Amino acid sequence: MDGLKSISCGIKGLDEILGGMMSPSTILVAGTAGVGKTIMSLQMLSNASKKGEKALYIPITTESTEKLKMYHSTLDFFDDSFEVHAINRQLSEKDPLTTLIDIGNVIESVKPDRLVIDPITPLGFGFVEQERRRFFYTLDSMLQERDMLTLLVGELLKTELHNSVVSHLSDGIIYLTREDSNSKADHRMEFIKMRGLDPGIRSEITSRKYLYNINSTGFAVYPHLKPEKKITLDDTRVGTGIPGLDGMFDGGLLKYNSLLVAGTPGTGKKIFGLQFIMQGLKNNEAGIVVTFEDTPHQMILDAKRMGWDLERYIDDGLLFFICNNPSEIYPGEHAANIKENIETNNINRVFFDGTNHLELSMPDNLELRGYLYSMTNYLKSRNITSLFTTDTAPSECPGNEKIDAASIMDSVLVLHNSRARDRRYMCVTKSRGTKHKRSIKEYAITENGIKLRTDTLI
Repeated sequence: MDGLKSISCGIKGLDEILGGMMSPSTILVAGTAGVGKTIMSLQMLSNASKKGEKALYIPITTESTEKLKMYHSTLDFFDDSFEVHAINRQLSEKDPLTTLIDIGNVIESVKPDRLVIDPITPLGFGFVEQERRRFFYTLDSMLQERDMLTLLVGELLKTELHNSVVSHLSDGIIYLTREDSNSKADHRMEFIKMRGLDPGIRSEITSRKYLYNINSTGFAVYPHLKPEKKITLDDTRVGTGIPGLDGMFDGGLLKYNSLLVAGTPGTGKKIFGLQFIMQGLKNNEAGIVVTFEDTPHQMILDAKRMGWDLERYIDDGLLFFICNNPSEIYPGEHAANIKENIETNNINRVFFDGTNHLELSMPDNLELRGYLYSMTNYLKSRNITSLFTTDTAPSECPGNEKIDAASIMDSVLVLHNSRARDRRYMCVTKSRGTKHKRSIKEYAITENGIKLRTDTLI
C-alpha cells in the first residue's frame, strides 16, 4: 500500500477548507435524515468517476438499482458511470454476515479508488452490542486492506457519535446538521475528527462550523472569508469622487480603507456610493456594486439621471453587480460570491449598499458583525477601497448617531438632514491611520451628484 496522498473531494469549497481528503482513509459522514449526506457522497463519486477513478456505491436500501438511478438522475451533477451494488436493507439487518461477505466480494471485484456505503447504520442491527462491534471490526479490517477512500454514511445524532463503534474506527468524522432560524433553515458542517491533516489546519477546522447549501446543481460548502496570507498595504490616496470631500480626508482615502457612509433615508447614501464607484471607473478601476434593495437595472437608471453611463462600463467588463434578496441569502454563499467576483475580475473598488439589510439573513448581531469584520479584512488585504452604507436613526446633530458597524470600519462619514433649515450636512467621525477634518460641512445633491457647498457659512 502506498503512503497517504491528498485527493480532491469533488465538492465546491470543501477542498479549500481541507486541502483535499487523505487516501487511504475511512470517513464517517453522519447526521439525521434530510441533511444531504447522500447527495454529498454521490457528488464525490460522480466527480471522481468523471476524472477516471474507479468508484463504487453500495446503498443499503429497499429500492431497486434502477429506481435509485432514476431518483439520482434528477441531480445535475450525477454521473452513472460508477459502479452501483445495492444490498437489501432487510437482509443486512437479519443476516449481516452474508452482507459482509457480499461487500467483500464486490470490493474485490471492482477494486475501487473510492467507496461509499450508505447508510452504515443498519449493518449488524440484528446483533447484540458485543457482536455488532466485532462485525464492524471485521468490516474495518476489510476496508484497511484496500488503498482507497471510504465514506461511511451514518444516520446518527451528534450525541450518539461518542458511543458509536464506527466513530472510533473512522479516520475522520464529518457531521451535517440543519438549524432552523426564523423563516429559513441553515445547514452547517462540522469536522469532529480529521486524521492526517497538518495539526495547525486540523485545530482550526475542528473548532468551527461551516455553512453549506444543497440544490439540484449539487452540494457546496462555504469556507470562512479570510484575508490574503501575504499582505502589503498600499497607502496611496484615492479620490472619493465627491467634490470637496477628499480634503476632509487629508487628500483622499487610503487605498485599502473601508468607508462607512451612515445616515437616515433620503440623505443620498446610494448616490454617494455610485459616485464613488463612478470615480474609479473613470480611472479604469474595476468595481462591484453589492445591492439588496435595488435591482441593477434600477441603479443604472438612477445613475443615468446623474449623467453617469454605467452600461458602458458593464460592456467594457469594468463594472459588476451582485444583487440578492437579503431574506434568502446564505451569508457564506454571499461572501463566496463576492470573493469569486473580486478575484476573477481584479476588482479595485466595492460599493456595499445597505449593511442594515443583512439583518434579515443574520438577525444575530454578533454573526452580522463577524460577517462585516471578515469582509472588510479580506478587502483590505487585497488593497481594495470599499464603501459601505447603513441606515441610522434621526439625531439632532450629525456625529451623535449610534452606529454599530462604526468600530469595524476604517473611516466613518455621517450624513444628516436638518429639518430646521432644510439643509444637509456631513461630518467625518473617524478616519483610522490618517488625519481628518472634524468640522461639519454642508453638502447638496445636485443633478450631477453630491458636492460640498462652499457658498454658505455654518
